Amino acid sequence: MEGFNTLQELDSKTIASATHIPIAHVESILNKEFEQFQKPQFFGFISILEREYKIDLSGLKQEFLFARAEEEITEETNFDIAETSSKLLENRKALLENKKVIYGAAGGLVALLLVVLLSMIDFSSTTEQKIEINNTAIDQAKKNLNIEPVHVANVEEMMKNNEVESAEFGQDSQEVNSSTVKEEKVEQKSTPLQAAKKEVDTLEPVSSTEPMMPLYLRIVPRGKLWLGIINAETHHRRAETITEPLILDAEKSWLIVTGYGHLDMDCGDATTKYRENNKLLFLYEGGVCQIIDKEEFKARNKGKLW
Repeated sequence: MEGFNTLQELDSKTIASATHIPIAHVESILNKEFEQFQKPQFFGFISILEREYKIDLSGLKQEFLFARAEEEITEETNFDIAETSSKLLENRKALLENKKVIYGAAGGLVALLLVVLLSMIDFSSTTEQKIEINNTAIDQAKKNLNIEPVHVANVEEMMKNNEVESAEFGQDSQEVNSSTVKEEKVEQKSTPLQAAKKEVDTLEPVSSTEPMMPLYLRIVPRGKLWLGIINAETHHRRAETITEPLILDAEKSWLIVTGYGHLDMDCGDATTKYRENNKLLFLYEGGVCQIIDKEEFKARNKGKLW
């Protein structure tokens, strides 16, 4: 990051004056506030800084790309965690509903058994209370199921045992279910986080020459407009008078002089409108189009204004 250290030693006003990059953008670059930029805009500014100060800022480009990738992964992870929490909450509600149904059915079964047993007890005997069955259907069911006579003491003991077992079952089931839900929640929460961390760790460095958003440069006249167009690399120049929009090769660098300043400049995904009576001087380079003064225009055009 030697090139970036060189930039930090300079004053932001000095950099803005030399490169014509807005001072707010210069300070954002020096502070690595990457969220302030779109990718084409950021790479355009970096190209201008590299050319102006003869430095290599490929490391800063790498940091920009990595920060954007990390933001996307964080957003996806937060969404997965929220979705997993919602599913766990729904599962827990369903489990509670099932437990209520089970407890209700068990209570109803115990009540029904109590009614049946009480209906079979003969309270006229004081020495030994036996169960008398006078119903033919019940007699047949008794034979099929091999039911032995049940005493009142045994019935009470069975009811107490059932209540103890039901209480223990409910408590143990609740503890087990609660533990299972907690473990499942922790496991499901940790899984997307671990996957996101693994994805960040295995992220390969992105080449600084990675293709960006397609560049675009179009001049839209507001009337009849004379243009002087110069290739900033080869210094080949041509003059045109247009009334319809003119599209230039956005992969090249251009110096442009206009007869007057009534036009719209479409550069990338942004449109800038100019309404000046005087001629304008433009420099297009690295996806960025900006107005420059006569001195810089001449410096880039071998000392000529046209």
